[in-house]
Amino acid sequence: MATLERIRQRSGLLIGIIGVAMLAFILTDLLGSGNSLFRADANVVGKVNGRTVESREFAMRMDEREAIIRQQNPQQAQFITRKQIADGVWNEIVREEVMGEQYDNLGFMVSSRELYERLKANPSIQSAPAFKDQVTGQFSEGMFQQYITNLRDNMNVDPQAAEAYQQWVDFERGQKDMALQTKYNKAVEKGLYVPKQIAKASFQSSSISANIKMAALEFSSIKDEEVEVTDADFKNYYNENKEDFKAEKSADILYVNFPIAASEADRKELQDELKGYISAADSAESFAFASDDSLYASSRSDIRVMPDYYREANLPQGLDTSIMEQPVGYVTEPYEANGYYAITKVTDKRNLPDSVEARHILISFQGLQGGNETRNQPQAKALVDSLLEVVKADTSKFAAIAKELSDDPGSGANGGELGWFGDKQMVASFSNFSFRNEKGEIAMVPSQFGYHIIEILDQKGSSEAVKLLSISREIAPTEQTIDDIYSAASSFAASVSGSEDFTAKAEEKGYAPRPATGLLPFDESIPGLGNNREIVRWANGINSEDTEIGDIQLFNNGNSSYVVVLLTDAMEEGYRSLDAVKENIRPMVINSKKGDMLMKKFEGATGDIDAMGAAAGATVTTQAVNFGAPSLGRFGSEPKVIGTIFGMNDGETSKPIKGNRGVFVIQLTNKTPAPELPDYSEQREQQQQGTRSRVQSQVVLSLTEAAKVDDRRAKFY
Repeated sequence: MATLERIRQRSGLLIGIIGVAMLAFILTDLLGSGNSLFRADANVVGKVNGRTVESREFAMRMDEREAIIRQQNPQQAQFITRKQIADGVWNEIVREEVMGEQYDNLGFMVSSRELYERLKANPSIQSAPAFKDQVTGQFSEGMFQQYITNLRDNMNVDPQAAEAYQQWVDFERGQKDMALQTKYNKAVEKGLYVPKQIAKASFQSSSISANIKMAALEFSSIKDEEVEVTDADFKNYYNENKEDFKAEKSADILYVNFPIAASEADRKELQDELKGYISAADSAESFAFASDDSLYASSRSDIRVMPDYYREANLPQGLDTSIMEQPVGYVTEPYEANGYYAITKVTDKRNLPDSVEARHILISFQGLQGGNETRNQPQAKALVDSLLEVVKADTSKFAAIAKELSDDPGSGANGGELGWFGDKQMVASFSNFSFRNEKGEIAMVPSQFGYHIIEILDQKGSSEAVKLLSISREIAPTEQTIDDIYSAASSFAASVSGSEDFTAKAEEKGYAPRPATGLLPFDESIPGLGNNREIVRWANGINSEDTEIGDIQLFNNGNSSYVVVLLTDAMEEGYRSLDAVKENIRPMVINSKKGDMLMKKFEGATGDIDAMGAAAGATVTTQAVNFGAPSLGRFGSEPKVIGTIFGMNDGETSKPIKGNRGVFVIQLTNKTPAPELPDYSEQREQQQQGTRSRVQSQVVLSLTEAAKVDDRRAKFY
């Protein structure tokens, strides 16, 4: 009891101890996981002018953008990476912030009425079928208003309406932003003014010319090995040009790529398998004599079996023209084409027309490429069935129906007529019907555009075609081959340490080590490997801050190869060290030393330019130069020399000038000043328009560069 009493008396202390222990546990977990209470920005993707962009918000906007891309261009969407989407969203957010601040500070706004009028006048709104009067065919403002009202009224009860309403809100927001941007750009443009005196000075400076005599000694006249450069030379050049070596955080790597590809044994095994289909054992049916050759091929091919007729001029890749002479039932030996081994059977031979004249009526529906959004698939099918009966009964009605109802506006206006076309000019189903049936045939044919009612008007020419059926097998590595490639890569990774050892052992084994330098934290592509964010993130220590120079890692490069990577250098943001840039600047340091050597050749040379050139061993030439074009003939850009020329007086000879390609001595024969114009209004207007035309592309860029932007996306994507 006494013990219990003491516990009661000290219960406050006990609770305090438990509380401290729990707090320590929580803090340990938070600090260890990188989500410290003192790191409230752990989920921050970035900051723009003080505005914090949280990862959740950013991810939602990325998902929205990706959904729009998939909806608008599904074919292109598969090639767009998440990093590219992140770039687009980030640029959009930065632009919203920097421009929004400008609009607020300057009082720019778009009224509701102004936005409505802009929306109504938008070309896509004016031409949308949903907003056209059914009688006049003209844009109907009433239908436009009703559409928006319906979306708003139904967005909480109909998921489709909710999605459509959100798309409409996004469209409104985009139009409003465009209106604000236009107002801002116009205001900036109006504030840009070029005085006539500036226009005059610009015209005269670009029009002045000069005739010169020049003695030149090129750097290339001295061999590199004849030049001795010291550490002091490198240091002097580095200090004089230090700003050129300021760079972002980056990493350098050296890697060996192990492609995952089929071995010769894999290839032979695949070929033998295909040969087995040609001359099957007694217990198995061969491809040549299969009772159902399409089913036979479909059950054995890695890609969809699509029998088709081919003329000699358009045979599939890998097939020889001799197949045109083979009988029906003939099967080729295995051949390689487009990453597959294939065998092909001749299943039919016939003469097909060279070209066809036809007309059609297209009945489209929702969900198709360029589909009719007011008609669903069952409605389209019912309509096309009824129209087919009408035109089969009376072909004279075909043209009128096409003009009134066809969803192909181009041919519809011509009564559905398409003129003459070859067998590969139309989609497959359309072409197959037109070339494999007789003149006068009428039928309904489906395609990715909808339902076509086609009438074959005429056919001309004739040439032999063979119907081919193929079994195709992908040339892919077996599991054993993949294991062998992985073993080779991991064995190499385990055997090397350091850059020299990495290179030596790679070359010893016949591998090709390849460098990739200057990988920025948010880079996506690596030369020679393509897109690989995982390697870039590892090299830059993103989410793995213990990565150190000399570390080696094995990566799976999207199942296309294994890559052994060595981190050779890791550079923080700032000035690159002299050691890091030494080899890159070596040619410039050597040229600088050559310049000093060539300058000495002119020392002590006296007399006119010809005498100085002879004393230095330089050829003297004459030429005309223009101040507006800082090019010195075959020497290319030499702005320092050009500037010296136009600062000289007639007859004056310059001191030796060290330029980009060599050392030059100039004698100015004469300068021709720019002509005086009676008025410079035209030049002023041209310069002013040129300046204003750059506003749209430069204003956002300039404001962004001036903004406080903290981009941390590399930690997340």
